[in-house]
Amino acid sequence: MKLVKTENGGGSDFGWIGKGVEVVGDVIFVDKLQVDGKVNGKLYSEKGTLIIGESGKIEGQIDVGSCLLHGSIVGDLKARARVEIHRTGRLQGDVITPALVVEEGSLFNGAIKMGKEAEVPRLDSRLPDKEGDKRKVKEA
Repeated sequence: MKLVKTENGGGSDFGWIGKGVEVVGDVIFVDKLQVDGKVNGKLYSEKGTLIIGESGKIEGQIDVGSCLLHGSIVGDLKARARVEIHRTGRLQGDVITPALVVEEGSLFNGAIKMGKEAEVPRLDSRLPDKEGDKRKVKEA
C-alpha cells in the first residue's frame, strides 16, 4: 500500500492499493483509501472515505464513513455518511447507510437499511420484549 501525504503538511493522508497488489487481512485507515487492486478481509475507518476504482475488488466486510464504488464488493457494507454505487460498480451484499446513490447501469444484489432502521443498537441497550418469550417449552 502506498501512503501519500499532502504537501501542505496539515492535510489528510491518502492511501492507495494499486493494480496488481493483493492484500489479505484487515485494513484500517483514517482519511482516504483508494483500492485499485484486491483486498480480501475487513476494511475499517470511523470517518474516512473508501474509493474502489474500476479495477478494485473487495471480498469482506466494510465499515467506513463514506464509500464510492466503481469496482466490485462481495460482502456487507456499512457507511456512516453515504454510499455511491457508480455505473461500473458491482455490489453483492447488504448495505447500511443514511444516504444511498445508485447510478443506472450499476449492479446491486442485497438488502438496504436506511434511516432509523440503519441504526444498529448496542447489545446492552436492547429492551426486553414487553410480552416476554412466546415459545412454549414441551416438558418430557
